[in-house]
Amino acid sequence: MQKIIKKLSLAGAVLILLSAIALFAALSLSLPKYSGELALRGMEQPVHIRFDRHARPFVRAQSLADALFAEGYLHGSERLWQMELLRRAGRGRLAQLFGDSMLATDRELWRMRVPMIANTLQANASERFLRLVDAYVAGVNGALQGYTLAPPEFLLLGHRPEPWQREDVFAIGALMGLQSGRNFRHEILRLALREKVGDALATVFQPDDGEQADFPYILQPDNGGERGGALSGLLSRLDSVSAADTPLMPRFAFGSNGWVVAPERSASGRALFAFDSHDALGLPNLFYEVHLFFGDDRQLRGWSVPGLPGVINGFNEHIAWGFTNIGDTQDLFTEVRSAEDPLRFRDGDQWYRAQTQLVEIPVRGRSQPEVLELVTTRNGPLISEAPALSLAWTMLHLDGHSLESIIDLNLAPNWQAFTAALDRYPGPTLNATFADVDGNIGFRTAGLIPLRGRGEGLEPLPGHRAQNRWRGLVPPAQMPEIYNPPQGYLAAANARVNPRGLGPLVSADNAPRYRIERIQQQLSSQHDLTVDDMRRLQFDWHDGQASLLLPALLGEVEPRGLDAVEQAALAQLQDWQSDPVADTDQAAPLVFQVWYRELARGLFLPELGEDLQRHLFKYNYVLNHALDRLILRERDSAWWRDSRSGLITAAFRAAVGQVRAAQGEDVALWRLGAQHRLALHHELSGAVPLLGMLFDSDAHPWGGSTATVGRASYRYSGSLDVSMGATVRVVAELRDTPEVRAVIPGGQSGHPLGDHYLDQLPYWLQGRLLPVVAEPADRPDRQLLLLPAR
Repeated sequence: MQKIIKKLSLAGAVLILLSAIALFAALSLSLPKYSGELALRGMEQPVHIRFDRHARPFVRAQSLADALFAEGYLHGSERLWQMELLRRAGRGRLAQLFGDSMLATDRELWRMRVPMIANTLQANASERFLRLVDAYVAGVNGALQGYTLAPPEFLLLGHRPEPWQREDVFAIGALMGLQSGRNFRHEILRLALREKVGDALATVFQPDDGEQADFPYILQPDNGGERGGALSGLLSRLDSVSAADTPLMPRFAFGSNGWVVAPERSASGRALFAFDSHDALGLPNLFYEVHLFFGDDRQLRGWSVPGLPGVINGFNEHIAWGFTNIGDTQDLFTEVRSAEDPLRFRDGDQWYRAQTQLVEIPVRGRSQPEVLELVTTRNGPLISEAPALSLAWTMLHLDGHSLESIIDLNLAPNWQAFTAALDRYPGPTLNATFADVDGNIGFRTAGLIPLRGRGEGLEPLPGHRAQNRWRGLVPPAQMPEIYNPPQGYLAAANARVNPRGLGPLVSADNAPRYRIERIQQQLSSQHDLTVDDMRRLQFDWHDGQASLLLPALLGEVEPRGLDAVEQAALAQLQDWQSDPVADTDQAAPLVFQVWYRELARGLFLPELGEDLQRHLFKYNYVLNHALDRLILRERDSAWWRDSRSGLITAAFRAAVGQVRAAQGEDVALWRLGAQHRLALHHELSGAVPLLGMLFDSDAHPWGGSTATVGRASYRYSGSLDVSMGATVRVVAELRDTPEVRAVIPGGQSGHPLGDHYLDQLPYWLQGRLLPVVAEPADRPDRQLLLLPAR
């Protein structure tokens, strides 16, 4: 009997092994091709593609159209699933693929008019740009037709992707504007906070960095240049369009650091460029690296978003550029509606009827589509019924602005052409840092910014009062701009651009000062900067927030009553504060980060309650401005409840208690990296955790914090595990031929079985950059020839 059981067990094991081999072989049919010849429709002339050892493609084409065709083919070959999510979100059709689970997301995308914005972007496109888009789309469809078997995600869902259309490109352009412009959620949160705690306590949630004499502004004067419950419910509803809360909502938001150094401050006498984009981390990575060579030695190179032709951040033979997110382009207005007719709204002493439109949302598993009524007031789309809130958004005012500007800036030979392209750029609003081979450096805010009637866009204003409405848009000539400044460097890091009263308001709702201050300190302290200095600064884990807050916090801790473990943790912090670097193998940064979170909980929870505190903890910048202000400048605020030292000490003890429960009694053995880890997750594993075994990376101990230049951000509402960081790091020396190094977390491929799904992650974790060569080695197994089909 035992022999039979052994034979059956062996047979079962063999069967499982053979099944696994068969499954692997089947899934391998959808792996991208890196060699051979392919005949494809939609090309004019042959295109030659060489791949380096990390599958970074170098495309040689006769024309820009054929180069973009090849880019479309590469995107479709490597990132088809990512592109599917992006185009469906941009068109409000996620429920068509996922059913009722994503219907709430589609409703919000339509309410905010994302599909309509896509239509406007397409209508604004020139014939020249439409031809380029069509070439790109033809390349995507060439890749789609080449699949013997669809990529694994499509197989799991039983879905066959439809051919791409030019509308899909503009849908992704519209989605880019939404996902990087999220200030209106902060406005709802601040309104909910005010209605919960009253005007006096709510003031702390208003950023106060518009008139700080020591703030590291980019543009300096001497440069020249009970409804509360409903609101909480609305915030929860809007979680459906947040990738952090809804795993199947694609990651597509820009953060970033960017800086440039003039030749007089560099060791080589050449301009230096550094950029690292901060976005939600995941697999596949947001960016795909591509190098396009076409025509008479023209170049278009950098880091593209699959689904869009051209690159977002990159370089050509003359210039390099990077974009950091900035700009408050969205405002909310509280509307007064008629009790007799819900479609009638007040405007001054008059009443008017809002515009309405019915749209159909296809839902998988339903025989009939969902019908949604869209209401538009004089201020903009109505995004909430109770309370009645309308959205004003610059992307709804695209007067000729076009995605074509991205291609134009990609090809710009100098600062003048670059800024001319930015004049026509639709959004999201961004800060551009620029350097060129002639040694020039520059900074420019790009996109559309409103001219407000009143306020700074921090909370909703009454929509029936004409004086509150927008007065138009800031003219391009008035946008903040600096060219070849006397200090010899420029930097941007999502912080406030200019003080109140100097130029137009870009945004009053920004990142705290810590990253931009550290970058400026490091750049201003040296005159012989190198490319390697740029790389090290990108990986810098000096915690400026800890440096600023710890003297105030440690001075309030009541030492009496602390046990031995708490005293040891306090000693660690006292030693660390002189050089607060958040290394993975230290205890002090861990204690500080948990202490900060526990102090926020102790201060805000009693007044806000669990639900509203949970929402506050999702918006790090709002919480940072409020809590840091209370610690540093408002010692007597009512938030302290006459017990500042007691609350700070209680939070410290709670933090130590959490860490000792996780890592034991010996403080000397505590490590930040034991609780502050980094893993890359795929969208599907977020929805179905078991799929993480196939799609996700391992978890790695990590350093840094939400405030470090080497950003390692997480939500205060969850664990310390890193959810946002650098989705690309680039440094360049602008020689006659730019010398560039770069790395992305993950790899070029979106296929979990591919060799290039995670092959760059080890370099990224080590803070290393991969040289970007002018031309990869001539290897037959790394050459692909695309031929026009006859």
